[in-house]
Amino acid sequence: MATTKTAAAKKAVGKQRSKPPQYEPVSVDKRPVYHQKIPVGQLEIDPKLDAQRMFQRQWANKLHKIWNPKVLMAAIVSKRADGRFYLLDGQHSSRVAEEKHGPDFERHCMVYEQLTPAEEAALFLAANRDRKAVRPVDNYRVALTAEDPLVTRINDEVVACGLTVTGSTSVNQIGAVQAVLAVGSKREGLLTQVLTILGDAWMKDRSTWDNMMIRAVGMVLDTETNGEVVQPDRLAKVLGKLPVRFWKTNAVRMTPSGGGSNSRSLPLAENIVTAYNSGLRDRKKMLVSPARATVAGAEESTE
Repeated sequence: MATTKTAAAKKAVGKQRSKPPQYEPVSVDKRPVYHQKIPVGQLEIDPKLDAQRMFQRQWANKLHKIWNPKVLMAAIVSKRADGRFYLLDGQHSSRVAEEKHGPDFERHCMVYEQLTPAEEAALFLAANRDRKAVRPVDNYRVALTAEDPLVTRINDEVVACGLTVTGSTSVNQIGAVQAVLAVGSKREGLLTQVLTILGDAWMKDRSTWDNMMIRAVGMVLDTETNGEVVQPDRLAKVLGKLPVRFWKTNAVRMTPSGGGSNSRSLPLAENIVTAYNSGLRDRKKMLVSPARATVAGAEESTE
């Protein structure tokens, strides 16, 4: 009499019949690759090397502000036939390390030997292009876990306003992580002031915590003495006369080629100052234009 196989038996037979996975073979590369601590003064930049970006002082200055040698990742280095070490990745952090700690500061390096120029370029791409970018909110969360002083202070200011920073925006959640960091890093207390005014203007509507608006109000309050002169109630009332989207639409129209959130924030800040000053006769009570303050500062620096 024929017997019927159980489901478990059928599954076992299916597994037996499945083909083993096919793996792509990799040729053996016997060239040396190893870890070594190297003084940053010995790490060089080849100006003729295509696999290297131009040095950017602005990025180096940012690294200066958040510098922590204890979490400095290993640089990627090519050791040439002449015995000299050339950086493929880690140029800016090595420069900052030398500026802060001197040329004898030793940093961890992953050293490759006997590379061709094409292979050096491929390593540069692997270290920079071929990585998935980390979301700002993930960086924010990790920085909190790492007890980063700046992010911890900024987060305390957000929480003090009854808000949290998340990956999306809602009534009590801010998704504009980069705007929060940009404003919060300017000076202590500024972010709290900005978020309080925005909350009073639109009663913590979902659109209240807009990237452009947070940046723009931050610009206004951080310009010269505006933070001391401003009447928070008046500013909130001025802002609340129009929906956030109207303020943004007018700012975009004033921005060449549309611009990004940061570039659009300046004309938005200008519009806010103009609306705030409307009807005021006492110049001492008026807010200073962020754009004019920027131009004045630039002129003073060139004298």
